[in-house]
Amino acid sequence: MISSDEFSALGLEEQIGRLRSLGEVALGEFGVRASDILPLVHAENTTFRVDSDRGRFNLRISRPGYQSSSNIRGEITFLAALKKAGFRVPVPWQGRLVTAAHPDVPEPRDCVLLGWQNGEFARGVLTEERSRRIGKVMAELHEFTLAWAPPEGFDRQQLHGWAFLPRVPMPIDMPTPMAFEEDRLLLIEVDKEARLLLASLPRDTAWFGLIHSDLHLGNVLFEGDEINLIDFDDTGYGFLLYDFAAALAYACDSEEFGTFREAMFEGYRQVRELPPRTPELLAPFLQLRLAGIANWVLGRTDNPHFREVGADFVHRMCERIRHVRAVGA
Repeated sequence: MISSDEFSALGLEEQIGRLRSLGEVALGEFGVRASDILPLVHAENTTFRVDSDRGRFNLRISRPGYQSSSNIRGEITFLAALKKAGFRVPVPWQGRLVTAAHPDVPEPRDCVLLGWQNGEFARGVLTEERSRRIGKVMAELHEFTLAWAPPEGFDRQQLHGWAFLPRVPMPIDMPTPMAFEEDRLLLIEVDKEARLLLASLPRDTAWFGLIHSDLHLGNVLFEGDEINLIDFDDTGYGFLLYDFAAALAYACDSEEFGTFREAMFEGYRQVRELPPRTPELLAPFLQLRLAGIANWVLGRTDNPHFREVGADFVHRMCERIRHVRAVGA
């Protein structure tokens, strides 16, 4: 069996090809015969579009060391509850995960076969109307999760728990070829500020709960008047305001940012009141979100794409942080 170091050193297409072979093993466990398997994304996890005798699916192969099997089962439980409540979310096939192995991949991987979601991506272009609609569905999610009673044994990650624990070593602690030095130092400063901020905020239900945490345009599909949501892999317990930061972060340096922000607030207020101090705290939460993306990329030296684009990608995130620090949100 190939080692983790050997797998990490492979090129992008080779990694995806080997994971496709593992995915075929998982499909056999799910009892699904594929007529076509098309690579989609190879980032935190690796996903494939699967056309099969049972319909079209999104096969997600989880990266080891990120979410536990128990955590993924919690995601499956949560998606089933959302679907029952009328949310347009993917339904996991057979309501289970499969742990599959292949000799060309260094370790077994947890796999979930998700029902395909129709609709169109916004292709990174936020608009006033899209912002309003995202704000409304975000509020509906919050309203549901704050009232929902998870079953015994339900497990999802603590998104902001790191802020309340002793700091552990991070990739930003030492110079790295994946970040310019001025960006690395900025990320250290934002980390310090974020820890102080999060530790100072209440964690009652007005502030804190089960959130999507990754509601950027790449996880929202527009289908007529409806919104279909995908990628609940990062769902966990965190500050409600973080969902706004995730939805707005990539547009924070747009000339129309103020319009997008107010439209999202307006859509949210159609369902429930904003979390406390949202306008005041949006700027530091945007910095927290952008720094989190940058730090995630810095930690992914196993991914050939991130090794190639790392420094430039991190710099773009840091430039947005500098913009927020200069003009606010």
